[in-house]
Amino acid sequence: MPSGLFGIARSALLTHQQVLQTVAHNIANAETPGYSRQEAVLSSNMPTRLSYGLVGTGVQVQTIVRKRDILLDEGFRSASGQSGEAELRRDTLSAVENIFGEPSDAGLTSALDEYWNSWGDLASTPSSQAARAVVQQRGAQVANLLNSYDGGLNLQRTYTLERMTNMVGDINQIATQLADMNGRISQMESGGGNAGDLSDKRDMLLDQLSTLAGIRSIPQANGTITVVIGNSTLVDGSTARPLNIDLVPPVPPPTVPTPDVPVRIRLGNSLDALTPFGGQLKAMSDLVNKDIPEIRSRLDTLASSLVTSVNAAHTQGFVFTGSTLPGAAAGNFFDPGTVTAPVSAATIKLSATVLSDINAIAASNDAMAPLSNSVANAMVALRNDTTTVNYTYGSTSETGSFLSFFRSTATRIGLEVNSATDDSTVASLLVEQTDVRRQSVSGVNTDEELVQMLRVQQAYTAATKLIKTADEMLQTLLALV
Repeated sequence: MPSGLFGIARSALLTHQQVLQTVAHNIANAETPGYSRQEAVLSSNMPTRLSYGLVGTGVQVQTIVRKRDILLDEGFRSASGQSGEAELRRDTLSAVENIFGEPSDAGLTSALDEYWNSWGDLASTPSSQAARAVVQQRGAQVANLLNSYDGGLNLQRTYTLERMTNMVGDINQIATQLADMNGRISQMESGGGNAGDLSDKRDMLLDQLSTLAGIRSIPQANGTITVVIGNSTLVDGSTARPLNIDLVPPVPPPTVPTPDVPVRIRLGNSLDALTPFGGQLKAMSDLVNKDIPEIRSRLDTLASSLVTSVNAAHTQGFVFTGSTLPGAAAGNFFDPGTVTAPVSAATIKLSATVLSDINAIAASNDAMAPLSNSVANAMVALRNDTTTVNYTYGSTSETGSFLSFFRSTATRIGLEVNSATDDSTVASLLVEQTDVRRQSVSGVNTDEELVQMLRVQQAYTAATKLIKTADEMLQTLLALV
């Protein structure tokens, strides 16, 4: 290590030049997304031992540190995962809610009201062909709406599955990039280099990944980051394990095929479902595996209960051709389905007989009294019967009328949307707060950097004066010789 005035002055010039370069780098990247402020840490050179003691030899840049707080980063990423999950859940459930379009004059609530009203009109005029045509039309309207709801759920499920597949691909791509950066950072730092800018890019990828899947990052002594998703390791050093998405058909296969085949997210070669995980991926997984199947189950129960109750009342009646007596026994109003293809929201429809002939609609329950309205009145009574729908799903049991049950279904979705909206608002606020806190540590304040630049400039100027003074002293000494 050079000593003497010239050596000390030289170390001061070179050191403060490097400090100034660090300050300039901070100012240049003040608006760069994800950039972390860097700071040159100075230390004195090793002193020289002389006969009368130790003599200092100047200054050096010991290291350049990247100003980050690991705890603040973890807090931000945790909040980002919660925010990503809540926002996507809010958006997807809102899309499901829009399928029903309630409350409106075009929804199922209005259609059911009009359906029961049409039976009331038929009860008032049992011989009216026009009233029978309206009953047929209103019944078909109810069936078509349930069909469309089921179709809407299928479209939402298909769209969500496509997004999940794309998101898993994005997560795997980010994991591969993180593994590559781990290797480059470790190699650079082991050779004494500064990997601050590359570490910033790695942190940006971790921020992005936390929104997608909810992750934890664990710094290692060699400069790498271990990324954990759920309870499993996604990235370890320069190795990344890919996520996979599978459909898991029930075993044994059900008698009636289900459109809601569960989806499994797994890691690497493991066949076990990955759990727990968070972020947007969890929101989509919950929609496909929990929300849509439960909503479809409620619609299927409503459709099946409606067909069972209406057909039971209708088959007690009789239909008449002209003035011929006695009348013929009435058939089913709705198609009753089969054992292997039971009635559901997707399949509910009018029976072929009623669809083709309005005279197959019964109003009377007396084969000798075509003007009786007992069947029509029994249909009207179904409107307020609170025992027509009996629903069980998991540990949930519910009994009610057709209208109250459907309103309960629509209300449940609305409440879930409101809950997700509230969660999203809270999580977004947490993200903002934690980001402000970590920016206070890692962000660049140009005013502070300019003040630091002036201080460095003064130290640099002082070093030049030291060289000038040393030169004058040397010239004086030489003149004395």
